[in-house]
Amino acid sequence: MIDIDLNAVTVPLDWRELFGREAATDVEIGSGKGRFLLALAAGRPERNLLAVERAGVYHKLCCERAAKHGLTNIRLLRTTAEDLLFRLLRPSSVDTLFILFPDPWPKKRHHKRRLMTPDSVAAMTAAIRPGGRLLIKTDHEGYAAVIAEVLAGAPALRAIDAAAAFAALPASGFEHKYRDQGRAIFSIASERV
Repeated sequence: MIDIDLNAVTVPLDWRELFGREAATDVEIGSGKGRFLLALAAGRPERNLLAVERAGVYHKLCCERAAKHGLTNIRLLRTTAEDLLFRLLRPSSVDTLFILFPDPWPKKRHHKRRLMTPDSVAAMTAAIRPGGRLLIKTDHEGYAAVIAEVLAGAPALRAIDAAAAFAALPASGFEHKYRDQGRAIFSIASERV
């Protein structure tokens, strides 16, 4: 079952129950149309991949695409990032957490809606296993600076070389779109100590 019904599984999530196996598990917050997720799953069949998406139309599209490609290492949840971070993830259970092009909420009055806050980063850090990674990309320079500042304030995270961390990973749909438009892409990588 690719599409996970939260009413039918143990909370916090148990990877063996969800995937039927013990394996390194990566999580993507905001899978969108699934370009990154599907490419990553196809290239890493030995890893479990969980993605969350709030938008129903994109969640359904990802589920259909994963099934069409026969990707058995993907599970998808339709929920919010906050629900995932503050309720669903077990401590030290995630190997890599991907946040690719989160909404920058550029207007000052909307900054409170941003995902990358000290509280959410603390929850992310708690979910990532020691030695695990938090990998982020954005096209918004101001938000990149805010993210870097918030991460710098997280004592259990240390910055690592972003180019090296992203080198073997596929590009997301947004990344392709923004590069075609000539926009700068800001990559940020951290590791849990």
